[in-house]
Amino acid sequence: MRRFVSSLKFQIGLGIILITALFATSTLYSLYVIDLQHSDDVLVRLAGRLQLHEQHLTVQAMRYQENAPRDYPSYYRDLNLYFVDLQKTRDELTAIIEAFASDRFDRSVTGEHMAMEPQLPAPTRAVAEELGRRWHTFLAGLDERIGPDQGEPRLEWGAEWIVEHHAPLEQAARELMASLDGEVGARARKANLVNRLLLAAALVVSLATTIWFYRRVVSPLAIAVSGFRQVANGDFAHRVPVTHDNEIGSLASSFNHLSGRLDALRRLLTRLEHGATLEDTLRTLSETLPALIPVDWIGVLVIGVDGRIHLEQAFSDGKKAAIPRLSFEPDRTLLEECINSREPLHIADVREMGRLSENYLFLRQLAELGRRDAIFLPIGYGSSIQGVAVFANRYPNSYRAEHLALLGNLGVLVGISLARTIQLVENTRLASIGQFASGIVHEIRSPLATIGLALDYLRQADDLPPNAAKRVELATGEIGRLERLLADILLYAKPLTLDRQPTDLAALVREVAGLGGTEHTAAVMELAACNDVPLDRDRVRQVLLNLIANAREGSRTDQPIKIVCGRDANWATVEIHNSGEPIEPKALERLFEPFFTTKSSGTGLGLSIVRRIVNAHGGEISIESDTTGTVATLRLPANNPVSALVT
Repeated sequence: MRRFVSSLKFQIGLGIILITALFATSTLYSLYVIDLQHSDDVLVRLAGRLQLHEQHLTVQAMRYQENAPRDYPSYYRDLNLYFVDLQKTRDELTAIIEAFASDRFDRSVTGEHMAMEPQLPAPTRAVAEELGRRWHTFLAGLDERIGPDQGEPRLEWGAEWIVEHHAPLEQAARELMASLDGEVGARARKANLVNRLLLAAALVVSLATTIWFYRRVVSPLAIAVSGFRQVANGDFAHRVPVTHDNEIGSLASSFNHLSGRLDALRRLLTRLEHGATLEDTLRTLSETLPALIPVDWIGVLVIGVDGRIHLEQAFSDGKKAAIPRLSFEPDRTLLEECINSREPLHIADVREMGRLSENYLFLRQLAELGRRDAIFLPIGYGSSIQGVAVFANRYPNSYRAEHLALLGNLGVLVGISLARTIQLVENTRLASIGQFASGIVHEIRSPLATIGLALDYLRQADDLPPNAAKRVELATGEIGRLERLLADILLYAKPLTLDRQPTDLAALVREVAGLGGTEHTAAVMELAACNDVPLDRDRVRQVLLNLIANAREGSRTDQPIKIVCGRDANWATVEIHNSGEPIEPKALERLFEPFFTTKSSGTGLGLSIVRRIVNAHGGEISIESDTTGTVATLRLPANNPVSALVT
């Protein structure tokens, strides 16, 4: 109730009601005063008519006395004139005096219809009653003088009575008029005063409402707008003062909450940019995200080169947590669903969900860590998903719709940041491995060359037994395979420099396709003109050799491979088709990973080197596979003559 009373809706509504009530009361009272003034005017006019008829009665009586008839013809003349006028004046006086005495003024007396029936003030009513008594006394004496015979009334006696006794009646009429004038004037002054007071009250309330509106609405709103502008200009740490507990205060509080979240997001982004390791990134998230969503446990699950999911690191309550060694297959788990959909997945009750399937190993592990509510967020960008970030809370159903919406909006950013951190860590690891591999290659090549020279010497010996000669040939072949392996490792590990020259890509494709083919692995080629494509001929030749060799190995023996080469304004494209068995989806996702291979022989570096060379050219390489076969698509920029150095 207190919150409702302090709300602007109630206070402004109350102010409007008060002002409206005051102005309505003033208006209604003014209408009442107008009607009252009208009725008072009617009373004054009636009092004037009363005096006029009383004076007329007296004057006519005096005239009759002065010209009293002396014969019957004159008497009958006066009977038709004076007596009729006397009766008429008497009736009118009686009606008016009775109306005043009884305080009832109908239309027959006033002669008009009025919205408000006239009412005498109390003092005037007493005077009117006294006038009524005097009038009845006067009429009784007049009737006695005139006599009961209306056919031959004693007019002279009646006139004499009127002249002798009109003074008290006239005095009472004057007193009535004076009292009525005084009371009507007082009533008019009172009405005028009340009207002025009502108007003044309305003005005071209006002024007070205006001042209140300025202090409670306009001024806080101006302060809030100024704060909004300051935050809009980038000062997310600014907070709008909350001065009142009303809608504007609620607006300022909500905006402060919003700006606080924006400031937390800004700090989160800034710190994420400086996170060089996965631990730094997770520490940043564990320290910053609780201000945005209710999270007390953050962990990262990484997809390893073996396709299994590993729990890499976790933070609990802002501190690095000791985690169990956990590694499992993603098949038939909710993590697989999250990875495949590339959308955040909310588990409202981890413990109950973990009981539904024996495959939900991680959910049960999370429940053992005391967490009940969790959100899975894919880590990665584009088509590359490197793992899953887990945001958990101790209580079930902790994440409401607004938390899910916020994390959904942050999901891409957090996922990409974690993916880049993981990639940076992986690149650092691979760089270290590359440096180590380069050193190992150089160390191995020297004794390997010595062994090769020794085998060449043995091969030239004439007295070598057949079995020994066979073993020498086998060892020589293995040395060649080791040389190729070392060359691949060195090529993958060392910096790659490109020497781009305008090249006829179609001619290069035709040249490479003609190498190493048999009647069963011939190539059907559709080669459009692809002149002046800026590329490193030797490097792209190596790419084509690898892709065409893989296509021939994967193709059916009775089906040739198909090569299509074309060019548009910006890209030169080579598509290599084979009709072999489809590649499994899981293997397809990992084809370009170092040391991953689906063949019994090989190093697993071929396609990794291919992608490295293509990326150095600013191009794209993709492989798609279905029941009709496999297609490798190579796209190279057709208008980019700038050389590149890739480390």
